[in-house]
Amino acid sequence: MTNEVQDIDHARRIARQFASEEGVNEARAEAYADVWFDAGKDVDASTESELRAHLRRRFAASQ
Repeated sequence: MTNEVQDIDHARRIARQFASEEGVNEARAEAYADVWFDAGKDVDASTESELRAHLRRRFAASQ
């Protein structure tokens, strides 16, 4: 999973898949993905695996 996240729709699709796999709130996952994408991502942290890691951290922090 080292694909570059191409656009906001791609980020949202990844977030929806993550939510389904992890059993978390889909709307919240999409919101986290939106913020991550809109923040411009780090040049070296713009991959699907980085987005998934970001989502894991955000959901862990909200528990």
